[in-house]
Amino acid sequence: MYWTEDRRRFQRLVEALSGRADAQAEAEMGAPLGPRLADSLVDVMAGEEQLGLDTLCVNVLDYRVRLTGEEYATITDLAECWALDVRVIDGLNELVIPDDASECS
Repeated sequence: MYWTEDRRRFQRLVEALSGRADAQAEAEMGAPLGPRLADSLVDVMAGEEQLGLDTLCVNVLDYRVRLTGEEYATITDLAECWALDVRVIDGLNELVIPDDASECS
């Protein structure tokens, strides 16, 4: 399958989110987040964009991965581009780190 700009954006998103799982959530899930996100990238590269993004969103929620505003915007933009049911991204906005929180640190 060929690389499109949206697929490259998705790959960069997977790379950024890998290893950022909440430690307690990862222990509860009994498996690391990285391989699950890698599976979502395989789906996208196989032409299953909706399945891949759905998998990413579910895992981000399950592993309570904190998102930057830019990462959340990328997810919502890809969801729109790939005609993903918007209910899949419900709840992700609660994981977004407010911009002013990073300035206070």
